[in-house]
Amino acid sequence: MYVGPLTAVSPATITDPFPAEWGLVGLLDGDDGFTESRDEDTDDKYAWGGILVRTSRAHFKLTKSFTALEDNLLTRSLIWPGSTDTQLIVPKPDRIKIAFETREGTKVKRLICAQYAEVSVDGDITENETDLTTYKLVATIYPTSGKVLFNRQFTAGS
Repeated sequence: MYVGPLTAVSPATITDPFPAEWGLVGLLDGDDGFTESRDEDTDDKYAWGGILVRTSRAHFKLTKSFTALEDNLLTRSLIWPGSTDTQLIVPKPDRIKIAFETREGTKVKRLICAQYAEVSVDGDITENETDLTTYKLVATIYPTSGKVLFNRQFTAGS
């Protein structure tokens, strides 16, 4: 998974690497994977006799969740945006570019946000003696004015 500033340039094709302005989040929990959730308000309209004639939809929201296994500069900037090495401040998610890349053998799939995303902590962060500290994060994906959420790149057969 890659993260970059709003000015980050996306790779032109699936064979192009991500430019240096993009950073890797680090190790992710493969068992958790990427969980995509959709939310929207629906309102069904019925004619006399209870016959469904229309469903209106509004307020669509897409999120993608993932679990980071590393505590590094990039994950800390997602967990504690605006904080420093010596002070933690009340987090307010930054607008960032985000890209999800999966690989299976020679097959590669990428989803690169078309506009921007905001990442926040999704649940509790537990530190203890025996377990690995994990960071469950959720990215809210904001569409373009043309309603595009992601630009998709993939190899043949993906």
